[in-house]
Amino acid sequence: MNHPTHHDILEAHDLVSRHLTRTPMIHSPTLSTLSGANVWLKCECFSEIGSFKARGALTGVQKLSSAQRACGLICASTGNHGAAMAWAARQVGATCTVVAPVNTPEIKINNMRNAGARLILEGMDWGDSCRIARDVGDRAGLLYLEDGEDPWIMAGAGTVGLEIMQDLPDAQAVLIPVGGGNFIAGCAVAVKQGAHAPRLIGVQSEAAPAVTHSMREGRIVTMPTTTFAGGIATTGPVPMAFELMQRHVDDMLLVSEDELVQAIGRFVRTHGILVEGAGAAPLAALLRHALLFTGQTVVLVLSGRNLDPATLARAIA
Repeated sequence: MNHPTHHDILEAHDLVSRHLTRTPMIHSPTLSTLSGANVWLKCECFSEIGSFKARGALTGVQKLSSAQRACGLICASTGNHGAAMAWAARQVGATCTVVAPVNTPEIKINNMRNAGARLILEGMDWGDSCRIARDVGDRAGLLYLEDGEDPWIMAGAGTVGLEIMQDLPDAQAVLIPVGGGNFIAGCAVAVKQGAHAPRLIGVQSEAAPAVTHSMREGRIVTMPTTTFAGGIATTGPVPMAFELMQRHVDDMLLVSEDELVQAIGRFVRTHGILVEGAGAAPLAALLRHALLFTGQTVVLVLSGRNLDPATLARAIA
């Protein structure tokens, strides 16, 4: 398949449900009062390996043949995808090598190693690491898996959107952090069903805005990234995800690095919930652009919790 269908996401959800605990939807009276919207939180930060990425990795690896698994797997990651792939590979007795940028936070390095990854720290950003991973894979005979290029990994990510619609069918807007676009593209396939589908809003940092510019220009644009938020620190969209985003994503919003840090602190103070920079992006966007959502039922997708201690200390200071 070129990209996942709604049926594929239903199939992925059946698989995911057998291996992963369903993450909760939590209503936030405090954030509702603060923003003027009716705010719900989809807490992927509570999931296996601390990120939504376990869903896609599990689905993608389970869909491989025994021969493909036996080759050994390789991917590139800023942290969460790598940990998820290593964890999923271990479930089926396969090995997984992860190439991560040299500036990857220590907590994500530890998560990948603890999940069983054979870790290579090379590349200045995710794009560099992808190129290196492909080269290493070609030379070593490893199977390269990229979440923005594998339809089953995207289908697994899209199960988040499916659960949102099952738990809150009257949602009017869903805000999702955007890196390469795999996550929001998979969710788009899940939520854009029928006449009453919610608006789907992507969020990026002003320090990593390539996908936002790509959407506005109608073509893939690559740009450097300087954001601290590893989950959205990508230099451009992946083609398969971008195609779906152009069809289904209603808007892209940008937030500042300071707003991301402030949103991390607000989650800790209001709910005792730890989120990383990417996971805080939807709240940062809601507060910055509150007038766009006044009176609406809004879902913020908290994509992950793997935050380094220094940023956490800054956020709660």
